[in-house]
Amino acid sequence: MIYNKKRVIIVALIFASAPAWMVFAYFTITFHNQERPSELQNAPTLANTAPIVIMAALKNQTEINDTDDSDVDETLHQLIDFKDLGKDKRAVLLLIIVSTATARFERRQAIRETWWKHCSGNQTQVECVFMTDGLITDQIQHNLILKEKDKYKDIKLQPLKGGRGWFGFRFLNQIKWAVAKFNFQYLLRIDDDYFLCPKRLLSELPLRPKQNLVWGFFHCQARNTWVDDAFMIFSEDVIQKFLAQNESSMLCHPQADQQVMLWLSSILNITYFHDTRLHHQPPASYVPRFSHISNVCDSHLGAHGAYGETMYYLGLRANDNAKDVSAIPDFAKFCKTTKFDHRAFRGVWRHEPQPCKDNPAWDLGDKMWFGKEVVQGV
Repeated sequence: MIYNKKRVIIVALIFASAPAWMVFAYFTITFHNQERPSELQNAPTLANTAPIVIMAALKNQTEINDTDDSDVDETLHQLIDFKDLGKDKRAVLLLIIVSTATARFERRQAIRETWWKHCSGNQTQVECVFMTDGLITDQIQHNLILKEKDKYKDIKLQPLKGGRGWFGFRFLNQIKWAVAKFNFQYLLRIDDDYFLCPKRLLSELPLRPKQNLVWGFFHCQARNTWVDDAFMIFSEDVIQKFLAQNESSMLCHPQADQQVMLWLSSILNITYFHDTRLHHQPPASYVPRFSHISNVCDSHLGAHGAYGETMYYLGLRANDNAKDVSAIPDFAKFCKTTKFDHRAFRGVWRHEPQPCKDNPAWDLGDKMWFGKEVVQGV
């Protein structure tokens, strides 16, 4: 029997990093059932082993280009791994992960040319990365993201495909990778249309709680509250508690903010910091004052929905530096509850959580989420 290059790659990776039982299982399943289609979904489980992630990525990679083995090799080489660096982890005050769709080059470029410049120069303060999906079925977009990654060295590729149903798994991948590669004190997960004042944030962090902190823009309803996933800061211990959940009972959800609130429900003594300096809605690009505001970082810490020229405008008029720091306001004065119930959601936002270990799939399609930008006709 002759095996193609794709099989050789799989065999080499498994022998290099998998225990003997996994090697035996893989040979048994794969080589004796070569015509059987894969039933494995796109996302890795909580298992902290690279072989499972790589095998899942390879099985999904066949949907990108089943005839070009060089694409398989290159994509596999580019995907993130979750191997813990141990003593070689870099220590930073803040790790910023910008979650972005592969097609959003213009947004990433606008960030690179504005607030991203504050991500370099102080290696102990901050590290900034873009994180997007690496298993792209559109061959042109697949090639473009690999070229962009090689050029700017600031993009990480997850073993996931695009689509609306994977925001929760994206967040899970992001925090697993973050803990494996960095010793951070705080982690900020932020959208690619968010203008940020990083110097103001970095100067403020040493004065904020070191533990049990969840910081962002919260939504409050009569019996429900949740943090919007466009901007979420967590102290390191909260991220560790997320990942320490029992694998058999840990729940995932297609929406990252609902998933986060499900996880937080079992953690006591959380400090919820609803920051009114974060402009959330309507999108900043559709608010007239953001088209002529001066020194935006004097009054804001960030602004969501800064599309195109708005991002550049705010970058030129940021005046981003250390400011006076106020105490965290009493959350009870903003919202009477910290409870969360996913059943309160309706329509496209209502989905049943499922165990992460089962790699659940929600039938939401593989199209990019356009958000409010397309609604306004931009």
